[in-house]
Amino acid sequence: MGSATLPISRAVDSISNLIKPWVRPWYSQLVLNPSVKLLLNTTTVGQAYGSNHPRHSLPPETIVTPEVEKMPPFDEPFEYLKGGTYTSANIYSTVVENVLFEPGNGVVLTSSRQILAESLYPHMDLITVAGAFLNKSFIRRKFTEAPVETIPGYSSIYQGLPNGYYHKIIDLVPRCFLLNNPAYAQIDEIKLLYAEPLAEVEQLMVPKLVPANVKRVRLEPGRLYRLEKLILPTFLTQFGSGYLPAAYLQKVREMLLPKRPSKKCHRIYISRAKSASGQKKRHILNEPELFAALKSFGFQRYCLEDYSLEEKIELFYDAETVVGAYGGGLTHILFSEKINVLELQIMAKMQTYYYYLNKALGHNFRFICADKANNRENFSVNIDQVVEILAAWQADSAVSNYG
Repeated sequence: MGSATLPISRAVDSISNLIKPWVRPWYSQLVLNPSVKLLLNTTTVGQAYGSNHPRHSLPPETIVTPEVEKMPPFDEPFEYLKGGTYTSANIYSTVVENVLFEPGNGVVLTSSRQILAESLYPHMDLITVAGAFLNKSFIRRKFTEAPVETIPGYSSIYQGLPNGYYHKIIDLVPRCFLLNNPAYAQIDEIKLLYAEPLAEVEQLMVPKLVPANVKRVRLEPGRLYRLEKLILPTFLTQFGSGYLPAAYLQKVREMLLPKRPSKKCHRIYISRAKSASGQKKRHILNEPELFAALKSFGFQRYCLEDYSLEEKIELFYDAETVVGAYGGGLTHILFSEKINVLELQIMAKMQTYYYYLNKALGHNFRFICADKANNRENFSVNIDQVVEILAAWQADSAVSNYG
């Protein structure tokens, strides 16, 4: 029975891979766009409070991205990023008064119940928006529910959507860094609002990134609160791009990394054998063959679920080379110093989060694409391509060491 169903399963996957790229644009145009515009009407701080409303900005950073020209086509939601240069998002914080806040989704509403666009992840694609917000509970709260409590004084936020492991470390937690602006140093207390459950990354990183006048305050998810004075931080990153500004990366180095030189002694293969076992979620189907090849280059296999975040910081701080599938495990290259990174991508189109994160960190980045239509499929890796890249890196290292 198993041998008979395997060809059928592969045929279904092939048909799905062909259909999905055609269906998604029509679904977005005919269903998502009208729904989002009707039920999730947004405004900006400039529109709601005036174009001269005070804000405290980080300077934009522009980098050259010559590698983009030789990449496969970008996945549709990321096409806006394609170009020979990249400029960081418009990053700032600003104080807004008398607003409503919904902790579950991290959404800030004006007193007239329009969503402040700055509380949403920049350029978030409509499928993600719809999945997060177009549900009866949020829509009911947005239009009908009264606030359960007023939070007096100054408060701030950092949680929001999307909230997967990568997004918590790269998109959400960094927002609280903006509270270090000198303009907020004279405030006696800033309440940093959060909803449980708190992930390990929040428990470890947030206290180290915020100034001493910040006090964390727990709220109930799925409720509306009225905030007297909100220090609203924008996102430091944007949809499809993990590029983080230099000032934030310096703060991470100072507060989170070991106070010693990196040993550069680990060649890390990130295995998804535990997280993806039995699921269609980025499991590498030919992992035994892949790891056999990697082992010949001195790699060790790591299931990162077995390690605390503090242990993962130590591990990746001492990394020399990292190989892993597109997914949360690669996020830990944030804690590495100038390493080689090989990302094993699932789709035939380019997923760009880690490319731009690597550009910010100065890592030597390569990728290999598979042929799936979405990024949650199981997939096989072209081992010959992996070996070719690793052999080139090994040769470069030998030349460098000889010199």
